[in-house]
Amino acid sequence: MKNKNRKQSSDTLNTSAPQALSLQNGVKSRSPEKTDVGKRQKASKQSDKRYKDGTRLQKDFANSSEYMRRGKLHGKLKVMFLGGVGEIGKNMTVFEYGDSIVVLDAGTSFPGADMPGVDVVIPDMSYLAENRSKIRGVLLTHGHEDHIGAIAFLVEKLGGKIDIFGTKLTLALVENKLVEHGLFDKVTLTPVSSKSIVTLGDFTAEFIHVSHSVAGSVAVCLRSPVGTVLHTGDFKIDYTPLGNEIMNLNRIAEIGKQGVLLLMSESTNVEKPGYTMSESVVQETINKVFQDAKGRRIIIATFASNIDRLGMIIELARLYKRKIAVSGRSMIKYIETATRVGLLSIDAKMFVDIDKIGGIEDGKLVILSTGSQGEPMSALTRMASGEFNKVQIGPNDTIVISATPIPGNERDIYNVINKLYRLGAMVVYSALSAVHVSGHACQEELKLVYTLVKPKYFIPVHGEFRHLKQHAMLVEKLHHKHSSIIIPEIGDCVEIDNGTFKVVGQVVSGSIMVDGLGVGDVGNVVLRDRLNLAEDGILVCSIAIDKLTGKLASNVEVVSRGCFFAGDTAAENPSDELKKLILEELNKTLKPAYTLSGVKSAVQRVVRQYFRSKWKRNPVVLPVILEV
Repeated sequence: MKNKNRKQSSDTLNTSAPQALSLQNGVKSRSPEKTDVGKRQKASKQSDKRYKDGTRLQKDFANSSEYMRRGKLHGKLKVMFLGGVGEIGKNMTVFEYGDSIVVLDAGTSFPGADMPGVDVVIPDMSYLAENRSKIRGVLLTHGHEDHIGAIAFLVEKLGGKIDIFGTKLTLALVENKLVEHGLFDKVTLTPVSSKSIVTLGDFTAEFIHVSHSVAGSVAVCLRSPVGTVLHTGDFKIDYTPLGNEIMNLNRIAEIGKQGVLLLMSESTNVEKPGYTMSESVVQETINKVFQDAKGRRIIIATFASNIDRLGMIIELARLYKRKIAVSGRSMIKYIETATRVGLLSIDAKMFVDIDKIGGIEDGKLVILSTGSQGEPMSALTRMASGEFNKVQIGPNDTIVISATPIPGNERDIYNVINKLYRLGAMVVYSALSAVHVSGHACQEELKLVYTLVKPKYFIPVHGEFRHLKQHAMLVEKLHHKHSSIIIPEIGDCVEIDNGTFKVVGQVVSGSIMVDGLGVGDVGNVVLRDRLNLAEDGILVCSIAIDKLTGKLASNVEVVSRGCFFAGDTAAENPSDELKKLILEELNKTLKPAYTLSGVKSAVQRVVRQYFRSKWKRNPVVLPVILEV
């Protein structure tokens, strides 16, 4: 069942009552397989009843592990890393035992400065395509782009029906992506909670609630015939979260007592000592902003995915009797999705269309905006540049950037802040006040989880190599054996059982670049040309040749884009000099038995020599040869 909200303009927030998520008891409500639907509904009800209390759940899992230990083993557990290690983003891990494969997350990463024109980067999924028949399901830890952004590409790559498991918000966000790509009918979306278990071939997966900067985040306990793997997902230990749902440390401790073969723990904030601040600190800071901004308009830019923070801001707006306008497509989409699944409860009377804010007093308005990372086309960036006709920034504005810069985005963010100050606004950001806290665990939280689990083997994940190395050193200080730690690289295949823990080889892996509708068609050669174009420009040399005589049929034409500029008053025109050099070279090269490749090479050679010797540049030279 498609969400009716999608029929509206993407710039307009639909504040109607929440609609039911198009998922029912583990299957899509519009699935034509009615018999299978009935079985799943019955099984889901039995599961909810059976696992109502944690004691029964623990007992059943203990029995399941005992059964696995007694069963006949037919191989080792393989863990393969298609992304998310040695980098931030592009998270995708593959678990394989016998004829069963389980995929954990399918994320994207931002393109680097060396990838001009690329929209996103996704993992190379060739291994999964080659082993399509073994895939039993895709498990999602939470709804951030670096964990779910590549789902549509995975579904398209694999084809056929794919079972995807995640919490309600995570699956609702995935559903948006699949509908956009026309792939919704290719999957079965099964919602899970912290009391859910699923059997996936030789694997059994349990989902455990964790605190993070997006609602519905989970860790995954994956049981296999050779032992238990606990993957933390992204987490932090917040004792006073805004959603009042504390990370389930009790269940993690119980799993640790049962015995964990391998712990895979995130490493993003491992360089930071102590604990990550609670989200409630942000609430206190933004409450103070509301108090001090009496009579002023408030504009708050934050991560659209942080539903708890959005809910807190909406509640503060209600408390201080302010209307809310929402700007930015991703912000609108997240609010609509969270409302649809019941994670946000909003009063439609509080919201006003961004186009109609002109009649509202500054002191009675809050604008929720995208752009907390200085994204070039985001609402806040356009406001700062004076290019957003719906909102004009002035001295009566208080602007809160409720985020910290993602590494690499610092320059963009501070450019936006500088522009906002120039327009007279008051700006509150993370360097001045506690308007943002991380969703990732610091050292003491990482140590606590490790101590509760006490695994036999340890693999740090979710971080650049320096993060993984620091995490490995941290657990060694907790008396974990150095030989029982592996710092993985993308493509590594790690084999594990009670007596084996080693990298046994590499699977096909790497980065696939997505540019518009093209997936994987941008490679190193294309990127090199784009970088050359950006640095030195392009020179097009047009030449017409009489193919009967092998002589020039017209004058040589030279068009420069980014190489040089010769104005009308230029004393020296490089175009004339280039034409003369090309003409001299062609007079030597052109003969009745000329070849097009020979002519092109001659033109490129003389032009490149000219630019290297005179300008120290290396433009892309494109000869265009016309035979007449």
